[in-house]
Amino acid sequence: MEHVEAKCMLCGKSYQLGEDDKDFKKMSNKDKPGTYICDLCANRVRYESDENRKNPKPQNS
Repeated sequence: MEHVEAKCMLCGKSYQLGEDDKDFKKMSNKDKPGTYICDLCANRVRYESDENRKNPKPQNS
């Protein structure tokens, strides 16, 4: 099984992507490798985006 090393653009952590990974084909292109964002960072960005779109709760004063 072939592996490619990818570095997350947001957190900087290095990952070994195997042939069965969804981003393997994009990252194994030697001419123009793609950008990689790990699942943890992708989920964090999605959560923060969803939280910012919610209506704020009314303040009781």
